[in-house]
Amino acid sequence: MAHNLNETNGVISFASTQKAWHNLGQIVDNPMTTKEAIIMGGLDYKVVKKPLFISNRKDKLKDFMYTSRTDTKEVFGVVGKDYQIVQNSEAFEFFDVLLDKDVQIETVGALGLGEKIFISCKLPHKIVVGHKDDLTEMYVLLSSSHDGKGAVVAGITPVRVVCQNTLNMALSKGMSNRISIRHTSKASERLTQAGQIMRHALTYQQTLEEAYNFLFKTKVSDSVAKELILRIIQGDKKESTRGNNIAETIEMCYNAGVGQEKIVGTAWGLFNGVTHYLSHEKKYQSEESKFNSLMMNGESEKLIKSAYEVLMEYAR
Repeated sequence: MAHNLNETNGVISFASTQKAWHNLGQIVDNPMTTKEAIIMGGLDYKVVKKPLFISNRKDKLKDFMYTSRTDTKEVFGVVGKDYQIVQNSEAFEFFDVLLDKDVQIETVGALGLGEKIFISCKLPHKIVVGHKDDLTEMYVLLSSSHDGKGAVVAGITPVRVVCQNTLNMALSKGMSNRISIRHTSKASERLTQAGQIMRHALTYQQTLEEAYNFLFKTKVSDSVAKELILRIIQGDKKESTRGNNIAETIEMCYNAGVGQEKIVGTAWGLFNGVTHYLSHEKKYQSEESKFNSLMMNGESEKLIKSAYEVLMEYAR
């Protein structure tokens, strides 16, 4: 099951306002509240923490427990005794303050056995780069896990409309586009503070728009483009066959990818060549691995940040 969406009693745990994720799950025509999203996305289950016993003995493991969902009894993972469960409804609560006629939930779902959940909504802000047809939309994404392998992460990610490229990046050390909340006793308290992500949304959008347009105005020759691509991929490392192959594919995406015809010859076009490769050409083991790689500080997201840093350095 390459999509890796959770399936319980024959129902795929995914809902969206448009076809996505191999056209699976439920298509929702009307705006959803967070409570409705939890039900439509198959996330209306509770998670509990239980003692872990040594095999063939009645002794409990002192410092460890396990998590499972109460409806299917599926075991998610082994966690420490101080691990704090954040129920799906708790994780989604801060979205309620965002939702109005201009901000709506777009996707919601669960992966694996239900140990990882996610929800996203589109913000009304749109970034214009170079010309009115090149738009980037802003999304708020929240992901949480119940298996002890990840925190609750809430963040803002920009997506280029023309080809649905994920353009997520960290603009500077002094400004973050995400909050990570560990599963500790203060998790619920910190979730109530996650709204600060929203307070930074407008500033983040403005800074992002300035950065993207700065790259758009920076001209890049074909020979320099090849050098920059190799620097993005390999940094100070020696050239490798794998790196050269990736560079050739990125160069192809840069010159002939969807939406590239008006931005070839610019640093913005080169940046989109990298993101197009990561979003559309790179092979991933599953939709989940692609999601993690692009959105959850994985290898692909790190390469996007590398591209941004290299190109901004060149542009200056």
